[in-house]
Amino acid sequence: MPTKLPDRICFRVCRCCNARCGFCLAPSNGTMVDGDTLVRRLDWLMSHGVRAFDFCGGEPALHPDLPQILAHVHSRHKKTKVTTNGIEISASLVSAFRATATRVKVSLHGDRAYHNNMVGCDAFDKTTANLRELLRVGVSTSIQTTVVAGGAWVVDWLIEYCLETGVRRLGILPFLPRGNGRRKRDHYGLSTAQRAVLGNHVTTRRRALNGRLDLRWLDLNRRPIPVAEVDGRIILEGPSEASDRVICRIPD
Repeated sequence: MPTKLPDRICFRVCRCCNARCGFCLAPSNGTMVDGDTLVRRLDWLMSHGVRAFDFCGGEPALHPDLPQILAHVHSRHKKTKVTTNGIEISASLVSAFRATATRVKVSLHGDRAYHNNMVGCDAFDKTTANLRELLRVGVSTSIQTTVVAGGAWVVDWLIEYCLETGVRRLGILPFLPRGNGRRKRDHYGLSTAQRAVLGNHVTTRRRALNGRLDLRWLDLNRRPIPVAEVDGRIILEGPSEASDRVICRIPD
């Protein structure tokens, strides 16, 4: 057990998903952990100094106990965020987002045809409708996108989409060869030069958009992410599985 865990941690509630993204960092394997077990793990993490949770998957919105899980963490005065593909967001989950001041990050990857191709299903209309509903009811909502080879144009498209819809934060994640992406790196992979050009473009647009849109460059090559996996391990995740490091395991 480390002397201190990070203040913020990504917490996988399941490894189930309703999309089939070829670049997915954490592809579905069908694992769904029961809500009571997740609450016990969250309590252990909070007792060891974790103060903010980024709930992820798979697709966390598929977990039937997610509203209750958010309420539990909120009752302990900790911060919550959910990263979702936005395909299925129930009314009860929207209510939970509002009641717990949960921030929501929606994955969107470009226009209708491109997004649907990227996620492997007909999702664009559902995702964007749910995103607009979250904004309408006052849920703090941002967008995250993964940029792959040939997709640099998506940055400017999404900037315009955010300005049109009122989204105030956009995160750009360059493709990483993890999960499904490890098998498709020849198709999706960015060269060092392409990654540098993309990063410079994001930096330039960020400066120009100051005060209108918070544009973020999210690169695991620079900063590993602490993740609580569905099997109870806490992993410091880097740009590839080979660079991962297990920090500890949450006791059963």
